[in-house]
Amino acid sequence: MRALRSGGWRHELVESCARIELRADQIQECIASLSSVLPENEQAETKALFVDQPCVEPRLADFSRMTTLHSLDVMARSGWLLDQLAEGRFTSFFHPIVYARDRRHVFAHEALLRGVERDGSLVAPQPILDLARQAGMLLEVDFAACQSAIREAARHGPGMSVFINFSPAAIKDPETNLRAMIAAIDRAGIAHERVVFEVVEADRFGDLPLLDQVLRGYRSAGFRVALDDLGAGWSTLNLVHRLRPDFIKLDRELIRGVHLDPVKGLIAGKLLEIGRGLGIHTIVEGIEVEEEMRWACDNGADFVQGFLVGRPSPSPLPSGRS
Repeated sequence: MRALRSGGWRHELVESCARIELRADQIQECIASLSSVLPENEQAETKALFVDQPCVEPRLADFSRMTTLHSLDVMARSGWLLDQLAEGRFTSFFHPIVYARDRRHVFAHEALLRGVERDGSLVAPQPILDLARQAGMLLEVDFAACQSAIREAARHGPGMSVFINFSPAAIKDPETNLRAMIAAIDRAGIAHERVVFEVVEADRFGDLPLLDQVLRGYRSAGFRVALDDLGAGWSTLNLVHRLRPDFIKLDRELIRGVHLDPVKGLIAGKLLEIGRGLGIHTIVEGIEVEEEMRWACDNGADFVQGFLVGRPSPSPLPSGRS
């Protein structure tokens, strides 16, 4: 009720319901305001119904159109997402991956999604992906993010190696997806061996045969594949065994303070050992202090990535230095 009063919207309390009078151009702002003062579980429990004659009591048939405040909020915000897609306002930043034994030598860059507002300000990737998932638009956003990564990598020259993130949950038709990726990469003039498709949130994806089919398709086309966030969930160990990626990336939460925590050190060290034993290149993410870098080198990591060696930037680092 305080949010309604501060927003200046005409309203009244009728038993346990708030009746709010809104013009069409006020709906999105009101929903956003109400959502901002309720946690997500309460948004999901708060029911909402639109009636076009506010002075008339809703009829029984109207209640079939009732939805939740959370659903309304997602629908209202999905308009922003549609604008981003329609206007091509996704871009990519590049996060360097360097050799563990020589941080001056850049191996590749990971392309990271960013949204761009009309005023030029940037939007972080996680809110975009969360909204896409809630709005059922993960397929469209994931494809647009891959296209952006390819386009931006091509602008910096054909010699650049790039890791491109993709969510397996966004792929419904592996053959169509593969053809589209090959066509975009070939148009950009990037050699296939310089592209690594990085699987994110693989442990949340239940269809392992489909994921295996997707990765085999990428490999047959000359691309390499990486598995992200190893150590973030136990199921990823099984994925390493089943999928045998070219690269595995140790989760940044596991690496944070690894030099101070014997348990973290034991787990991370064993994961690096597994990678070596299977002939898989290892990348340690989240390196922020010299002690973590030293630990990665001492424990045989092939590559490292993190703020200590470079932050995400619109322009990649030259291959000869970091």
